[in-house]
Amino acid sequence: MELERFKELHARFFGKELPEEVLESEAYEAYADAIHEDEACYNWATAEKLKSQGFDYESYCCMMMADKVFQSMDEEGETKYDDPEVIINKWDEGLYGIPIHDGGASMVVINYCPWCGSKLSR
Repeated sequence: MELERFKELHARFFGKELPEEVLESEAYEAYADAIHEDEACYNWATAEKLKSQGFDYESYCCMMMADKVFQSMDEEGETKYDDPEVIINKWDEGLYGIPIHDGGASMVVINYCPWCGSKLSR
């Protein structure tokens, strides 16, 4: 999908309560497919979301890493330790890790991004 077309659809659909007939429309289906299958569309939509939240996504190696780190934080910007949905964390010391959901703060430290393969800086 052309990015400009995606932006139009994003403005039409994102963040709104949509009726069932809209969710079943070809336009919405194309929009949903694009956000999941087109890297340019995903990156643009994710950057817009993170910008609106004041999150510094540009300091990350890729948009997926930025988004997953953002999702790992609570409203105060603190790491969520008790959320099984969290798949990656970044600590203040610059360490990145995959949490071990055993009720504690255990993690497996990683040195490379699982999505783009870049070496993670500290």
